[in-house]
Amino acid sequence: MRLPKIPSLPGVPSYDLVDHYPDLAPLRRALRARDWPAVVAYFDQLPEHDDPTVATAMVAETRDVETFLRGAGGGPAESTLAGTLLGARLVWMAWQARGSARARYTSSRQFASFHQILHEAERVLAEVTAEEPGNIAAWTARLRTARGLGMGQAEANRRYERAAKARPDPFFAQLTHVQQLCPKWGGSLDRLLGFARHCAQTAPPGSLNAAAVADAHLEVAYESGIAHLRSPAVLHEIRGAVARSVGHPDYRPVHGWVQAECSFSYVLWLAGDPAGAAARLAALGNRVTIYPWGSAGELRTARRKLRGAAARRSGAGHRPARVGSPHE
Repeated sequence: MRLPKIPSLPGVPSYDLVDHYPDLAPLRRALRARDWPAVVAYFDQLPEHDDPTVATAMVAETRDVETFLRGAGGGPAESTLAGTLLGARLVWMAWQARGSARARYTSSRQFASFHQILHEAERVLAEVTAEEPGNIAAWTARLRTARGLGMGQAEANRRYERAAKARPDPFFAQLTHVQQLCPKWGGSLDRLLGFARHCAQTAPPGSLNAAAVADAHLEVAYESGIAHLRSPAVLHEIRGAVARSVGHPDYRPVHGWVQAECSFSYVLWLAGDPAGAAARLAALGNRVTIYPWGSAGELRTARRKLRGAAARRSGAGHRPARVGSPHE
């Protein structure tokens, strides 16, 4: 089987959401200009097929934007959009303060800052969802505050149900809830996989939701070892999720497609499926997300090895070529 061609791209892979979704550029310009009416206009014209959680995330990652948002449109007390964006920004700041390490490697000072910021985010976002219960971006952010503040599985499940009521098949809320269902956050592997499969099976073919299956199996592998991903049954399920999602004829690259492709490409790479990983990386180009690719260097290594495998296969008349494991 010929490996899909992965171009040799100049520069460093980009985590920038505007590089992922160029239609976010007007929103970034509005933020830089502190032009609140233009920010409102951007969200008002956002197509229905694009989950506003992505545009909200771009705002949340904007340095020092919280100062602007506290007063924009009269502030969170007057504008649910300002409250949503400020709450999402505070959630982002809280997780930055905590860091990505597991709890035993996180200092008490980091935890104190993390919880202080998250409590403010939760207060702001709770006011938003009380006034606007159909706000999917706010509910998605509240799933993250629930996890960070240790509110437990029952409350997280309740918030996910509210998110699903606000927007059918809410992709980013689903990926966030996948994390909550991991054992490290009080869940279980059975519930984790069951939820991910439900996301895939109930969403329309060609939607992004089946990427939850890839994330769930990756989290299982983190608990039990990478060999989990190389089980024939698991690899078959992941390939099936690709076929139902980004590989389906009805697939369209709506906001969130980069995250889905990153999840599939990383899991297929670790699973030892070079053709599957190469196809997904070819679609991504120079775009990458922080999760699951741990670093731009890891992505570059995978691309280099896959290009080398393709070259060897071509030079050998397409005879099967061995591809080393991702960690060789």
